[in-house]
Amino acid sequence: MQSTLSAEAKLQAVIRSARAILEEKSFEKAARAIFDRCRELTGAVSGYVALLSDDGYENEVLFLDAGGMPCTVDPDLPMPIRGLRSQAYETGKAVFDNSFMNSGWVQFLPPGHVALRNVMFAPLNIEGRTVGIMGLANKPSDFTAEDAEMASVLGELAAISLLNSHYIDMLNEKTESLERALAQIRTLRGLLPICSHCKSIRDDKGFWTKVEAYISEHVDVQFSHGLCPDCLRKLYPEHAEKIAAKAGSADKA
Repeated sequence: MQSTLSAEAKLQAVIRSARAILEEKSFEKAARAIFDRCRELTGAVSGYVALLSDDGYENEVLFLDAGGMPCTVDPDLPMPIRGLRSQAYETGKAVFDNSFMNSGWVQFLPPGHVALRNVMFAPLNIEGRTVGIMGLANKPSDFTAEDAEMASVLGELAAISLLNSHYIDMLNEKTESLERALAQIRTLRGLLPICSHCKSIRDDKGFWTKVEAYISEHVDVQFSHGLCPDCLRKLYPEHAEKIAAKAGSADKA
């Protein structure tokens, strides 16, 4: 079968999708850009991108484009992994049906759903696991194996974007933790007003706090209490003498 997609069109779709990964920090924005490229390339009218829920039983829709067609489906309805899209999840490969309304899959459509002439699902795979899906529908002509191949390529780019966004989130969390730690260090580096008698510290709000409580609040540390030798001799001289005698006996032994 002769190719219906030009090499230039394919290349441009891949380049523009890759650029979206580099330019967009938000996965949703990058995924939308990649979806639009895939829709333009294949000729699909509508579709969506969804991610697998934590329990692995449902799709969590990132966005949905009905292509201007009427759709009254409750957006809060769950989208379980079943029907044709379950094949994409199970095989990790793009699948399509060009006579969807006459297939057995139509039984899974909720009331008010857009009529689907044809559908295609391309998986988002990360390290051999399908973590999401890109759905495309209502191409004026039939979907082809070539469409599925290109949707698979762009689905892989969407998966890279998802992985990239996870790394960015992790980096931001570590950066925030580091900034909090540095702020604590800066707090302890300044001059601290301390009571010359009880050693309480006055914070920046004017409240006096025990030194242990103040340090524990600003640094990840907890205190255990004891007595130094000088204070032990001053407060409990009889115990200090016993401890000293035991220490002397141990040294002689």
